[in-house]
Amino acid sequence: MADTAAFDTLATARKLKAAGIAEAHAEAIAEAQAEAARAGRSELATKVDLEAAIAGLEARLAWRLVTGAVIIVGALFGLFQAFPPQ
Repeated sequence: MADTAAFDTLATARKLKAAGIAEAHAEAIAEAQAEAARAGRSELATKVDLEAAIAGLEARLAWRLVTGAVIIVGALFGLFQAFPPQ
């Protein structure tokens, strides 16, 4: 078994609580980080990672909204062509 540095969950939870995170959330985050460290997964998602993922989702959503609007306008145009107002 490889030597790994001990992860201080108590100190981490205290730092998170001092930063304004609720106690239960701070403890859960600290425990998740400790589990990741024990499993050898030291790379957790960072704020930058999450912001990049959200930006990608926003771009895809915007594209789908534009595409949907074009389809709706096209359908309405087709209906007005087939059934002109009198």
